[in-house]
Amino acid sequence: MLSAILGAIGGILVARFIGPEVNGQFRLFTIPLMYLTFLHLGTFDGLYRQIPFFIGRDKQEHVEKIASAAGSWNLFITSVVASGFLICSLWALWHGNIVDVVGWFTQIFVCIGVFYGGYLGATYRTLNNFVVLAHIQLIQTVIGFCLVFPVAFWGFYGLCLRAAIPGVVGVWLFHKARPLRMPLRFDFTYFIEIIKIGIPLCFWGTLNTSIWTAVEYSLMLQLGGVRWVGFFAIAAIIRESISVLPQAVHQVIMPRVVEIYSREKSAHYATLRSFQVAGILSIFMLVIIIIVSFLLNYFVPVFIPKYVEGLPLMKVCLWFSLVQASSLPVSTLYASGNSWIYGRCILCGFITFLLATWLLIPFLGSILAIIVGSLIGRIARIIIAYYDIWKFTKNCFV
Repeated sequence: MLSAILGAIGGILVARFIGPEVNGQFRLFTIPLMYLTFLHLGTFDGLYRQIPFFIGRDKQEHVEKIASAAGSWNLFITSVVASGFLICSLWALWHGNIVDVVGWFTQIFVCIGVFYGGYLGATYRTLNNFVVLAHIQLIQTVIGFCLVFPVAFWGFYGLCLRAAIPGVVGVWLFHKARPLRMPLRFDFTYFIEIIKIGIPLCFWGTLNTSIWTAVEYSLMLQLGGVRWVGFFAIAAIIRESISVLPQAVHQVIMPRVVEIYSREKSAHYATLRSFQVAGILSIFMLVIIIIVSFLLNYFVPVFIPKYVEGLPLMKVCLWFSLVQASSLPVSTLYASGNSWIYGRCILCGFITFLLATWLLIPFLGSILAIIVGSLIGRIARIIIAYYDIWKFTKNCFV
């Protein structure tokens, strides 16, 4: 929770120091990596599911073998993607564009955090690991908060510094405290095993996270330009900050449901429990949304007046936290290991997002239609997921 508070304050301070044009310019460099995240080929998703699954069956040696294969792959992908960004940076240097040089070079450090850091984070799957994970994430947040102040003096270059350093420090800490200390060795057999589970889940997981967000940013750029990308960047920070509690609860519930399913071949009890937690959390988040929405009317004009025009975006983004809270029972579909059961609600939600955006443009305008359409897509995903959970528990667990 402290990480969320510091992250939100840091984001607001950044918005106070720079305008939406500079913020949007920086965000343009982050969009390609959002689309490239899928290159981990589901190793994160496979580890999320298989580590608690095999721990539940007391197969620690097998856990280390699949993790070793996944880690070696992500080191390889890190080097490939980083090389691509290095080429872009050198190309910009050849043409004398210093802004592009720094922007692309920053993404080298970011991609280290995305791929190798993402792999390391996926190995923290027990309750004790979550404590260490939370401490490291807090350190990253504190560093990011401290690096807000260079943004006030260096603008775009300060944003690049703030994006690069916390991620690299986080990777170093994740590596130092890693729970699995076997050497990383690529074994094709175990790699195939992990991606057979992971690739389908990765497709849906990536569509639900980085690709969905990348499409939001791409539509903002296409329909509103760099300036509106900057407005949306701050709205997205608010969305992420207010959603941190539901996300934290989800991180704890997900491996628990998988472990129960592994041991008992039934997640009926865990599903009922997740619905109870989701109900309580949703009510709490609804109260928070109403309060924060009211306070934004006074806060934004006073503290970040350059972003007053983006206030409607911020208010809509608050409601994503309620959707996040209500999505806790979806862990049941994830635990099943059946990618189509897990993914079809995501696909339907994404299609609904695009369709709703197109239909709402004449009524809400291009910019607001994008974020409202995205919210409608998220709601559609949850409705379909609830129906699938009902069918799945009825037919398989009971």
